[in-house]
Amino acid sequence: MSPINSLSAIVLDNLASSPYPRETATLNYANGTGTRESHGYPSFRQSDVTYGESTEARTIYTVVSMCCLMGLATMLGCRARQLKLNNILMINVVRASVVLMYVMGIFFVFAAAVVEIGLGLSTPAVCQAAIFVCLVFYMASKLFMYIFLIERIHILRSPYSNRTRDWVWVGGMVSLAVGFGGIAIIGFIWPMADLSVEDGKCRIGLPLKVSVPLLTFDVAVNVALTAVFIYLLRPLLTLGSNSVTSSSAVAKAVSIASWALGIGKRHSDQEHPSNAALLKRVKKLLWKSLLGMLLVLLPTMANLTVLYTFQGRELGWVCFTICTLDITWGVSIVHWLTMDPMEMDGRNPSLELADSSSITTSVGSPGVRC
Repeated sequence: MSPINSLSAIVLDNLASSPYPRETATLNYANGTGTRESHGYPSFRQSDVTYGESTEARTIYTVVSMCCLMGLATMLGCRARQLKLNNILMINVVRASVVLMYVMGIFFVFAAAVVEIGLGLSTPAVCQAAIFVCLVFYMASKLFMYIFLIERIHILRSPYSNRTRDWVWVGGMVSLAVGFGGIAIIGFIWPMADLSVEDGKCRIGLPLKVSVPLLTFDVAVNVALTAVFIYLLRPLLTLGSNSVTSSSAVAKAVSIASWALGIGKRHSDQEHPSNAALLKRVKKLLWKSLLGMLLVLLPTMANLTVLYTFQGRELGWVCFTICTLDITWGVSIVHWLTMDPMEMDGRNPSLELADSSSITTSVGSPGVRC
């Protein structure tokens, strides 16, 4: 026997007789399986671990994402029908923020479906990408909702003044930049993404020190801005109840309220024959704004409860499902609050009030309802 073969035999004998077991782990991300085994004495072999989402989880999110995507696309198509080509370049900030909410919602559902259904959250890289997909589009959608709430207050409060001279608008934007911006930056610095070696599942989320302030800020902003909007609309009821108040004054105030929602044009020189009809619908607008605020908060509170229960870390498909429903629900509520039954390019407008707010519609022509 050659010296090399003798040395190899000695080494192998020593390894085989070693009292310490040698453990090797094999993770095969290509087919989503992993094995862990020990060589030596005593030897054992653990069961295989499947990496990625289960068929049930993918099926659930497939149904949720397709339903939400169809709903968002329908609402966007309806709004695009109202915003004709000659109006797109003249769209105001309120309308633009609503449209961008639709777009961000669609982008989020599409990206989440690719990561969850297509890639299956089966590798550490995909798991890490999942949390950033959720952060980028979820926070962008919330940002445009906040801008919508701030802008409609500005138009209702100071429609003819510069935004920088409106302390409510300035205060809202500063709070948004400092509060929401600071929380968002911290979220991007400390995201949580973990592909467990125990069950092979991807868990994503944010630390409680980030997620709790974020959702609390969401609740506070929605409540505060809706309260200010309702506070500014209430004088319209007193204005119209005065018998000496001209219908043109009421019409002017109501038309500004309509424009504040981004759904109508101001025609203050038009008069409506009945103040009572206007005031009745202004009351509906007040109640719808209050109800809309409460409905928007429902998924946010549910998300806060789930995050607190699981210490800020959720299964990937659970996080995507909750965020998808949250975004779609919020966009649906804003769409409901800003439904425009008018033909936006109609001629010979006469001021009128719709169920959700005041609108401008063509005489003798049906409006576009969504």
